[in-house]
Amino acid sequence: MNIRRARPGDAFAIRTLLGDLGYAPDPRAAAETVTQVIRHPEACVFVAAEGQDVLGYIAVSYRPQIRLGGLLASIDELVVARVHTGLGIGTQLLDAAISHARGLRCRRIELHQNRQRESYRRGFYLRRGFVEVNSAVLRLELG
Repeated sequence: MNIRRARPGDAFAIRTLLGDLGYAPDPRAAAETVTQVIRHPEACVFVAAEGQDVLGYIAVSYRPQIRLGGLLASIDELVVARVHTGLGIGTQLLDAAISHARGLRCRRIELHQNRQRESYRRGFYLRRGFVEVNSAVLRLELG
């Protein structure tokens, strides 16, 4: 198994993995969006691959933030196929994202996580040095 940058040809596998997170995106829109994210100058997607099989992926975006005085990285998604969980793949993907953010000189990396997810209950991110902060996610759906 190796960790590599995602390619447009990985779109189908990434969309399938999104199903493990409980999302069911439109197949055509998902393929286009995956390609857009992969090619976006302020985003990066890494996949854990075994041959042609994609076992998991992590999507990271980054942008300048005034109050930090530098770049903020955000983990947008991290998912490993259910049959491959517990093998350290998520940790390797997270390490790749953190390393990438450090290479860009990001000041911070953060994420939002649903407290009902198994990874939250297991303390996946807390065991890797993340700290839960007292903030709320507020959302306005636009379409």
